[in-house]
Amino acid sequence: MWSGDQSAAFHMQEVEGFRDARHAPDERETPVRPHSFATMLAELSGGGNIEQLIVDTLAQVVKAEQGSLAIHDEREGYLEIKATRGYPVELVSDLRVKAGDGLMGDVLAGRTPRLVANVTEGPLGMRRRIRYRTPSCLFVPLSAGGRLLAILSLADRADGRPFDDADLANVRAFVGPAALALLAKRLTMDKAELEQLVATDPLTGLFNRRYFEARLEEEVARALRYGSSLALLTVDVDKFKSVNDRFGHTAGDAVLHGVALVVRRTVRFFDVCARIGGDEFVILLHGSERNALQSADRLRRRIESWNPDPELALPDDMKVTVSIGLASLTPDASGPQDLMARADRALYLAKAAGRNCVEVEE
Repeated sequence: MWSGDQSAAFHMQEVEGFRDARHAPDERETPVRPHSFATMLAELSGGGNIEQLIVDTLAQVVKAEQGSLAIHDEREGYLEIKATRGYPVELVSDLRVKAGDGLMGDVLAGRTPRLVANVTEGPLGMRRRIRYRTPSCLFVPLSAGGRLLAILSLADRADGRPFDDADLANVRAFVGPAALALLAKRLTMDKAELEQLVATDPLTGLFNRRYFEARLEEEVARALRYGSSLALLTVDVDKFKSVNDRFGHTAGDAVLHGVALVVRRTVRFFDVCARIGGDEFVILLHGSERNALQSADRLRRRIESWNPDPELALPDDMKVTVSIGLASLTPDASGPQDLMARADRALYLAKAAGRNCVEVEE
């Protein structure tokens, strides 16, 4: 059985063999078919560079030496070039095209294909760029499900002639599979983003309580099964109510956001950090109790020395500290709730000890 890359390579040979009968009647070869293109896209879905395949295939269908695919950012309303042919994508990766910006911007605004025989003629009277060999170009929007997904641009036909209606028709025969593949990729990304939003606390960007409780159950079960070390930190902002009372809830939100930022920068990327309500955070760490204790004290010290962003306009006399409770999973633990309860007891000990400290539940 062929891999996706091998099969795609075979189909690309079909693309290379395309000949337009109008310009080379005696050398006509079997052209790539839209269904073959759809197969190529399907084989690359989930891991391949679909954008590059679209540019390469459609450019070869009309023998365009240069091309690009600009993805539509629906929220911001601009186009961002993600794949190119004939020049490095790095040259244009920072470019953002808005409606009305040049030819591509006009296509973005109108959502209809545009065939340009000579860019120096017509109402825009654009100058030819040095990078392009000929003045003709072709722009085709890719839409599906009522959404504009991308705009394909093609330039420099190999024979030097301007693009014509037949070229546009050839490209449009492939637009359907290309747009559906882009839509599938976009929907997958939307689903992942939605899942992230569902699991995330909107103020701090950390995981929320629901997600944390599910992960806590999974990690405790795994640790007990394999005998691995697991520790839980409960972190509480000291005298947080006074922050809200003295400086207002906007200042309180800024403090919570700042604490969360320090937390993310202090722990390892695979540690699970969450805000479980109010001013309370939890961190699930893999490793020994000794390492967890070091991490907890490092976090406490970094929060104590945290300097708010001047743009937050927080009072100079505001001092933020946290109390931290630590509990390690024991072989005889009854489950995740037992670990959580022990970490909470350690947090109460830290509060009783004067705050701004770490206590361990024995």
